[in-house]
Amino acid sequence: MDNAYSFVESAWEAIIPFGWYAVASIVVLLYLHPYIKKTYNSWRQKRDEFEYSAKYHKDSDMLQQRQAAIEAARLRMQAQYMQDAEKARQREQERIEKKRQALKELTEGTDVGKKLGYADGNDSASGSKSSSKSLKSEYNPLMGETSRGYRAPKRSCCGKGGCG
Repeated sequence: MDNAYSFVESAWEAIIPFGWYAVASIVVLLYLHPYIKKTYNSWRQKRDEFEYSAKYHKDSDMLQQRQAAIEAARLRMQAQYMQDAEKARQREQERIEKKRQALKELTEGTDVGKKLGYADGNDSASGSKSSSKSLKSEYNPLMGETSRGYRAPKRSCCGKGGCG
């Protein structure tokens, strides 16, 4: 215990004379860190570009091989895209065909072109109309109703009645 305490005490005595300098340098480094990082990244990118151009400037065959590899990769990707597009087109065709079949099965049982409510022998061509009275015999859609469409006139020229 005494040995550990003496070690901490001796380390603290070494730090005390230079402590404020250490704190100040840490604060300055934290403040300058973004600028240093940006400068370092730009320097590294320039160095990588220079090495890349120097490497391909010396060996032009390597550049041609790289271009050929890039073109082959593009062609493979295009072929894969075309296959996927064809599969999607087929799935869409199948979906449309299934929908058409379902609609056909739905309408197969009904008589298309005939009015609903008539039996097979009765047709509208016979000229006989049903003599059922309507629920509201005096209703005429061209005449106005008594009070249903009435609206009171505006009381002021302003929308909310403020200038009255």
